[in-house]
Amino acid sequence: GPAWTSVFGVSGARYTSNDRSGSAASVTDAPTSGQKLVITDVLISVDTAMRVDLKEETSGTVLASIYLPANGSYQWTPRSKTKLATADKRLQVQTSAAGNIAVTAHYFSEA
Repeated sequence: GPAWTSVFGVSGARYTSNDRSGSAASVTDAPTSGQKLVITDVLISVDTAMRVDLKEETSGTVLASIYLPANGSYQWTPRSKTKLATADKRLQVQTSAAGNIAVTAHYFSEA
């Protein structure tokens, strides 16, 4: 198994929304104080064709853009360490269209 303590979602639950097109929303908790999030896996499901952007909180830096068809799903599992650039920031999601979305992010904190 991994050499880190992995957590998922927001307070241990997947994130869901029926319209995430207006602004980004957090799909993780904040990392341990003074540390950065390292993303290990993100599972995304949508019911409407849309682009899904995974972003860093505040900076808006886009880590990945995924184009999904209606009733599509995608598992993003980076092959290398994907660490947010700024300490104390969450991973967020924003979409290009209104529609139902579910996101389950797995991650851990490190300096």
